[in-house]
Amino acid sequence: MRDWRGMLLSPCAVLLTVAGCSRAPAPEAPAAPETSLSQAPNAPAGTLAATEPPAESGLAIKRGIAKIAAERSTFLPCGEQRELLMIDQTDGVLARTFAGEKDPNAADQPLKLYIEAYGERTTDLPAGEPGFAGTFLLEEALYAAPDGQTRGCDAPPGDYIVAARGNEPFWGVEVTDAALLWRQPEEPKEISIAAPQIQNSEGAVRYTAANEAHKIEVLIEAQACVDDMSGEYFAYAARASLDGKQYTGCARVGK
Repeated sequence: MRDWRGMLLSPCAVLLTVAGCSRAPAPEAPAAPETSLSQAPNAPAGTLAATEPPAESGLAIKRGIAKIAAERSTFLPCGEQRELLMIDQTDGVLARTFAGEKDPNAADQPLKLYIEAYGERTTDLPAGEPGFAGTFLLEEALYAAPDGQTRGCDAPPGDYIVAARGNEPFWGVEVTDAALLWRQPEEPKEISIAAPQIQNSEGAVRYTAANEAHKIEVLIEAQACVDDMSGEYFAYAARASLDGKQYTGCARVGK
């Protein structure tokens, strides 16, 4: 597994020929099963009870349905039945990006999104917040779309390291441990090249793959990107070239 948070977020702008991001490790809590990698500020002093440490690694991408409202936000992990109280430690990027999705006739209803994110999950709860299974500290939103617009939790987690795509011209690319796979509507519709080369630079990752017929380069940068057709949010922007032809788009992290 590739740790994108470590590769991309020194200056928070990493490129894989299709994805990346990083965070410096925080001090390990006593008896914690794994070290938290988040440097995001903790919740205000006194708001969370000091109980057991997070059950999941902060390196794992969390998938689920977020409900975002002014009074309270929640997160329901894929495959679970009970919501977590969500504390947003970002700059409110999801609420800002999807502000236009809210029905003006139902202003009291929360914004409902499928999200993929980095964050810490704990069983702690602030005083006066019963009924939740715990707390989810949202540290970084990696991908988001209005609930129902994509398969969301019905789709399995991506088995790619990073995936990118763009519009007009339409193109897509996936990078795995074994190969770089390019797809497009016109011929050649699919190109697979084994063993892509990886070059890390400050705030970006570049993938290069070539065979006798084609050369593909993909640059992934830690820069927020919104699909200009679907409105989906991505934490990374992508630039690519196929045999010298240039493409732009957005990227998301997989495994």
